Amino acid sequence: GGPIKNGKQSFSWIHINDLIKVFVFIISKPNKTGIYNVTSPKPIQQKYFGKALANTLKRPFIVPLFEWQLKLLFGDGSRILTQSVSVFPGRLIDEGFEFNYPEIEDAITDLILG
Repeated sequence: GGPIKNGKQSFSWIHINDLIKVFVFIISKPNKTGIYNVTSPKPIQQKYFGKALANTLKRPFIVPLFEWQLKLLFGDGSRILTQSVSVFPGRLIDEGFEFNYPEIEDAITDLILG
C-alpha cells in the first residue's frame, strides 16, 4: 500500500485493550457523568500509521491511493478516509487514566504479532 491522498490527514485511534480498560475505568466510578473522548492520547497522520503498519508487516509503503480513486470506489463515503479529525482524551488523562498503548507502533505490534 501507500498513503491515502497526501497522507497528512490526522485521525484518532485506540488499542482494543485500552478501549476495554476505559470502559472499566468509567463504569467503576458510578458518580461520573458526561462525555469522555475515548482515544489514544496521540493522534497520528495517516501516512505515519501506514508506515508503522507496513514496517510491522514487513511490507512496502510506496504506492499512494488518490482521492479520485476513493471517490470512484466509495462515493461520498470516501470522506471518512480523506478528512482530518483528531480528538484528545483530556478528561480521561485529567482523571488519572493510564494507557497501556499510547504509541501506535506498540499497539500495532501487539495486535499483529501478539
